[in-house]
This record gives sequence, C-alpha cells and structure tokens, in this order.
Amino acid sequence: MPIDLRPPPPTVLIAAIMAPDEQVLGQAREALAERIAPIRKVGPVYAFDYSTYYEKEMGAGLLKQLVWFEGLVDPAVLVQVKHQTMELEKELGRREGGEVRRRANLDPGLVTIESLVLASTKYSGHRACIGPGLYAEVTLLFQQGQYRPLEWTYRDFRTEQAQAFLLEVRAWLLPRRVRGGAP
Repeated sequence: MPIDLRPPPPTVLIAAIMAPDEQVLGQAREALAERIAPIRKVGPVYAFDYSTYYEKEMGAGLLKQLVWFEGLVDPAVLVQVKHQTMELEKELGRREGGEVRRRANLDPGLVTIESLVLASTKYSGHRACIGPGLYAEVTLLFQQGQYRPLEWTYRDFRTEQAQAFLLEVRAWLLPRRVRGGAP
C-alpha cells in the first residue's frame, strides 16, 4: 500500500451549457473558450425538456449543449473551473429587480476512463464537498462498454446523444492515459 500520494490519472474537462436560445449558447461558448480553455468539440444542440426546474429563472424552451475542452487536466482543477463558470453565469446574466438572472447555466465536469463527474452548488447526500459550497457527484460510471446512469443521473445525461459524446471523449482519452498523460 503506498504511503506517498500519487498523481491522479489525467481527465478531460467538459461543460454542459443551457440557454434560452442559440445566440446565448454561442456567447457562452465564446466566454468559456476565452476563460477556461479552447474548445475541442461541441456536441449537438438539443431541447432541454427534461425538467421545468430552470424555467422560472431562464424561461421555457431551453436548449442545451455539451462542449469538450482541449487537453488533459488534473481533476483538482474542477473547483477553480466551477468558480469561473459561476462568474461567467453572472456576466452573461441580466439584471432584473435588483437581482442577476442567469441566461446561461454552465456546469463543468470531468470525463475519466471510469466516470463522468459533475460539479454543483447544490448539496445532496450523494455529492462530496470539494470546496466551500461546492460539490462533485459521480453522474455516470463506465461499465460494459458504456457510461451507465446512477439513481440520481440527470435524464439528459442518460440519452444516446450524451453517451455518444462521452464515448468519443473517452476514446480520445484512453491512449493518453495509457501513455502516462502525454497529450
């Protein structure tokens, strides 16, 4: 059993963007590329009709898209990236009645060979605290050739579309992990 810390395996940073229209999705992608990292690939845009949770703040008819950032990252970067995405949500938001209402919801996550981990500001018993007011959850586990949902996995991450995107990221990551993280 090791008594020294070992470096974690490399991971890939992704983000889920939710917005009321294609224009705000585009603004969010540009902001993420400027602040976080260049975007390697964008997934297809799809209607987010899985929940009404965000409608009061952001309106109905929301769209969602996954983005994959360039390069490999240390998983410890998730805390910093979540803070950056929260700042971007404020900047992209609109002032209404003395409050900032989000026009984009930006959720960063890490794709590993074994899982998808998402960052959140919402506490739940299945989420681990990774910083003050920040939590991480294993959203999907890779088993038998696919990323499998857990009891709490959001419905849109259970779709074939999300699966195809994540499997492509994993296929890119796999040989880089075997070589010890060389890009």
